[in-house]
Amino acid sequence: MRFSLFIQDSPESGAAVASALGFATAAVATGHVLRQVFFHGEGVRSARAGAEQDHDLRALVALARQQGVPLLACSTWLERLGVVAAGAVQAGSLGQWCDALDDTDRVVSFRA
Repeated sequence: MRFSLFIQDSPESGAAVASALGFATAAVATGHVLRQVFFHGEGVRSARAGAEQDHDLRALVALARQQGVPLLACSTWLERLGVVAAGAVQAGSLGQWCDALDDTDRVVSFRA
């Protein structure tokens, strides 16, 4: 099964990236495929420049790199919040998110 992850929660909650990491790790370990990780809304602050000191984000980035999975943060929300995406997380559009859905069996959303 191919999964796309949609992270919408702010970093203050501390739950969304950790939950996404746990899900992604388990999915890959059981033979599933990650198609894309997309940060949207307040979730883009979890992917901001400087956020990579966060242990869970570093681990999610490492897993995504290992699996060749794109990590995208909504460019509109980046602009709205006045933040810059972290080096491993690129600015992306909802159009890119929608394109990935054509090759996705299930979407899993993370929000507290």
